[in-house]
Amino acid sequence: MATKSLLISTAFLILLSACNKKENTSTATLPEVAEHAETETDTLQTEETSKKESIYLFNVTPKDSSDIAFVSLSDIYPVSDEKDTLVLPNIEKMGKYDAQYFTFDKNYRKRFLSKTNISETDSMFIYDYAKNKQVSFAVKNLKTAAMLNGYSSEEDWPYHNYDFMIGFEINKKYLNGFSEYYRDALVYVGKENPFSKERLKPIAWKKIAKKDYPSKALKNDDRALLKNTVTGNTYFYKTDSYEYFLQEYLDSNKIIYGRRLLVVDSKSKNVIIEKLFSQSEGTSPSPLNYENGENSVDQWTGKLFKNKPEVVFGFEYVSFGCPSISVIDKSNEEINIQCDNRH
Repeated sequence: MATKSLLISTAFLILLSACNKKENTSTATLPEVAEHAETETDTLQTEETSKKESIYLFNVTPKDSSDIAFVSLSDIYPVSDEKDTLVLPNIEKMGKYDAQYFTFDKNYRKRFLSKTNISETDSMFIYDYAKNKQVSFAVKNLKTAAMLNGYSSEEDWPYHNYDFMIGFEINKKYLNGFSEYYRDALVYVGKENPFSKERLKPIAWKKIAKKDYPSKALKNDDRALLKNTVTGNTYFYKTDSYEYFLQEYLDSNKIIYGRRLLVVDSKSKNVIIEKLFSQSEGTSPSPLNYENGENSVDQWTGKLFKNKPEVVFGFEYVSFGCPSISVIDKSNEEINIQCDNRH
């Protein structure tokens, strides 16, 4: 997902156009939620505690109409310290236009690689999970560059350090066949390719009766969020390994306020993960697959990483912050995509 940009690319429009206004909710407690009114007092609450990132993933951004694509690593290389003269060269000496995008000389590149723990002998791996297409580049062959972020422009001259994204430059010709605006591409930089060669599956939801949704108590926080909603449609999807159940919750205007996902082990019938995706100031539920046409796909599942269990993702649009990928196991791990969202 991307953010709005005056200078960078149309890709930034995708995220903003996906951000819905926060919906109003009624104040009356409605009976439908009473079906899940019991509360949980087990360890699920503590399992929700955020964990240190086990892998850093990044996005690809097209740079306007040029032949350049850009991978920002600014989420792990903070640039806001104006007194740190080794982060960026003297911007004012470069001038208003030349400073909007420039590559690094040896000293600034060395500092960038050192602070991000990246070696010249590492590689950048880019995987488009929708097209099942992978490419890789040796870091030593990639230029390090700085580019104005999507919320900065000439009008902000003289620019500040925090106006810039810092990362790697890629020629777009090497990304032929990737999704439009690279919206389904994930990037990893390191010694070995973490991505599996198994193709992810777009989830094809099927409506089921409400009674077929697993009887599992809502967590306390989720129950509080849903107290003014009624249940809507219920959906199901099945693979060899898992059964996916999705329950919609509607606000007083019959608009989708949230969806609760349960992923169940197909053999043991145990609930492996439980997630609630709800409307908030910074998030909104994404459309279900194929609701807006045969090419409209948001929810994916499958073996994304070689050394991790299967994953599931694509249930919400994020305007403040970045989306995440849910690992399907009891660790409750969420892998955040470092999308450099300045919104």
